[in-house]
Amino acid sequence: MFSFKNLLSKFRSSRTDQSVESQYYLSICCIVKDENDYLAEWLDYHRKIGVEHFYIYDNGSKRPVKDVMAAIGYSEWVTVTRIPGQNMHVKAYQHCIDNFGYNSRWIGFIDMDEFIVPKNEDANLPQLLEKYEGYGGLGLSWLIFGSNNHIEKPAGSQLENFTRRSEVSFPPNRHIKSIVQPRFVQSAFKSHCFKFKSGYSCVNEHFVPIDGAFADVSVDTIQLNHYYCRSLEEYRQKVERGISDTKRKRKMEEFHYHDSESNAVEDTTILKILDKLKAQQSN
Repeated sequence: MFSFKNLLSKFRSSRTDQSVESQYYLSICCIVKDENDYLAEWLDYHRKIGVEHFYIYDNGSKRPVKDVMAAIGYSEWVTVTRIPGQNMHVKAYQHCIDNFGYNSRWIGFIDMDEFIVPKNEDANLPQLLEKYEGYGGLGLSWLIFGSNNHIEKPAGSQLENFTRRSEVSFPPNRHIKSIVQPRFVQSAFKSHCFKFKSGYSCVNEHFVPIDGAFADVSVDTIQLNHYYCRSLEEYRQKVERGISDTKRKRKMEEFHYHDSESNAVEDTTILKILDKLKAQQSN
């Protein structure tokens, strides 16, 4: 029986059919609002670990992201789409799957305060993903980082300024974010997870199926550094920006709750990876 829903489903399937080789093996999708100060470091880092293209959704930044990309010379690697309004996270992700999914074997869906940390020998994310090609997606566990007792926004690299994180057992670390194969995705479900086509699912690094937005923390071969707090000043700015995946407003109490638990462990894994990548480039 004909219906618009069936037609839309067929259209989505045709757009994400990857019987032909994709232009990119790995891309990242992200929705942002007034986070221009962090763009360059986030883009530079993820390019170093093997990300080839970025789909950035501008949720109403005062200075358009497209202008920032041109200013820092990144337009070649970034596709910017304007998507103003509240509660746009899932809509942005679905738009990316529908319109750009055919162009990438894998797309990671993360935020600007999240950095993917592959722990394989070459710190190469595409290489790590190869063994998961038979699955719909790879779920990444959060490790929430704290303020390092910074009150005001410190100058320089956030990766160098914020090196202390929560214990693995900190409950919010059970959130997962996903790197998915668009051809196996049925739809974006929440900002943390996707619905997959029959026969496919999201798994953790040890191939344990993940059903939903939460899973036991597993960070042996890959982790997702979540710079949730940064400094107190930066968190206040985050409160003012609002949240793109819900109409709920952040509260300063959330900073104090997370920060009180997120300076427990010194974790410089990401800095060691950057040193390793620099050494590889110089050889």
